[in-house]
Amino acid sequence: MALSYFVTRRLSASMTDASDVDPGRRTILAGALAAALPLGSLASAHRVEGLSEASATADSEQSATVFPQGVASGGPTTSGCVLWTRVAPDVVNDDTDLRVTVARDDEFENAVGTWSIPTDGLSEQDHTVKVDLDGRLDPNTTYHYRFVADETSSPTGRCRTLPASDASPDSVRFALATCQDYRRGYYGAYHHVADEEVDYLVHLGDFIYEHGGSGQVDGRSLSLPSGENIVMGIDDYRYLHRTYRTDRFLQSALAAHTIVPTWDDHEIVNNRYYNYEEERPYAGEGDHPRNDDAEFMTELFADGIRAWWEYMPTRIPFDPDAESLLDQLELWRSLEFGDLLELLVTDERLFRTSPTDGSQIGASVGESDDELEETMLGSDQRAWFTDRIESAETTWTGWANEVLAMEFDLDLGEVDLLNADAWDGFPTERQRVLDSVSAGDSSFVTLTGDMHTALVGYVEDDGDPIGVEFMTPAVTSQNLRELLNLPNDPEVRERLFEYVKAENPHVEFFDSHRWGYAVVEFTPKECTFSAYSVDRTDDSTDARKRLLTRYRCPVDEYDLIAE
Repeated sequence: MALSYFVTRRLSASMTDASDVDPGRRTILAGALAAALPLGSLASAHRVEGLSEASATADSEQSATVFPQGVASGGPTTSGCVLWTRVAPDVVNDDTDLRVTVARDDEFENAVGTWSIPTDGLSEQDHTVKVDLDGRLDPNTTYHYRFVADETSSPTGRCRTLPASDASPDSVRFALATCQDYRRGYYGAYHHVADEEVDYLVHLGDFIYEHGGSGQVDGRSLSLPSGENIVMGIDDYRYLHRTYRTDRFLQSALAAHTIVPTWDDHEIVNNRYYNYEEERPYAGEGDHPRNDDAEFMTELFADGIRAWWEYMPTRIPFDPDAESLLDQLELWRSLEFGDLLELLVTDERLFRTSPTDGSQIGASVGESDDELEETMLGSDQRAWFTDRIESAETTWTGWANEVLAMEFDLDLGEVDLLNADAWDGFPTERQRVLDSVSAGDSSFVTLTGDMHTALVGYVEDDGDPIGVEFMTPAVTSQNLRELLNLPNDPEVRERLFEYVKAENPHVEFFDSHRWGYAVVEFTPKECTFSAYSVDRTDDSTDARKRLLTRYRCPVDEYDLIAE
């Protein structure tokens, strides 16, 4: 398959122990991951000699000019991570000496290696750069890294590898974030995420939103290159990713923690789905003005996929030349944290069929083991997912899940919150997932985004709890308080929770009045979830953080205990 848009190069390195260098493992991903696609011929590697990293300038103003989107890391393995940055196109050219250094300390006195990065061809991926260090690092270790262009250094980032497969970790901690509409507020939540003592940042989707237009707070308006207020192509998507990544608090969080991302709908368009009969994608009804143009929408989706992949530090297989959109990106994957936790990351948007209108939920579903007329996962991903759940040998199985898994009913007069866009709209497929959970031996925890709400409750099968679900609040996006124009009053919040509880007795906590993030920790004995609210109207480091709720669940017991 041709790599028509992307450039792949080998890295060259200056290592502390030259005998340990394996030239075949040092790969620079300037848009396409070496393991993902056939590569053909590669450029020759060359050794970096005599670099004086101490001379690199760490001036924040110059750094922001050369590296305007900061740095990030992702794709953790037991022996590496993917390091990411974007270089300014008007500063960096084909003659620029671009490199990255990784060290065990933040002063870079104990360096692991320095890799040279070719800069030709970066314009084809909006000057984003990915460096894959798989095979170069030690398990369960935090490293520091920085990119250098000539003599200007990027901000320093931290990355963390996974524990060895035979390890028995005492704990693993994740920060959870989701739903961060740039126009609706500031990212004070990420300032606090950056300071959290967590191992990784799990992002549950809606990293960008597809709209431009006026912001609700100062300095947050967006002007898409197309001149429209909704995305029309690759230039618009790249503009959104670039602009979101200029936020200082988001940059600090991505520099501090290795990210494990999935996506939701807004990375492309609202309520997106795929029509298998027509072999084309759609936005939700009324969610894009060109929705009836099959060729345009197919290209739009491909552009959104490509931009997301360019801007995420992932090792996810990506083929921009695949004949079908469904074959372009394989987002679903598993991360193992020794014998403590297996985290399953699913893609609940690319393969899903049209959402139902509520009255059709559960109707017209296939009986085949492989095919369902209504699906969120698609047959291949579903087979992988259910098999991983049933065969898990870790103490915990975690699910990085985009939309609400539990049953949830709520009728607020004119606003019907029977959410057919969530797993309630796909009950037959959900039942197959629940059957797998019941068949497995690992304690099951769902980590969920999408609904702009902090929620804690049980995932049930025929009324019996077989798992717990923790939903993180949105960073900035519209919640029920905004949707229903409710006052920010403790009594109103309590009444809303009482109403939710009456309709859904399996829900232990519900708050759709505030914004923020969450932290979840897994240990051999229990799982603990803490949700925090952070003021989205405060663009300072003083944006107040408050604990919304904290629950713990003992291993092998689905018994949520409020702290």
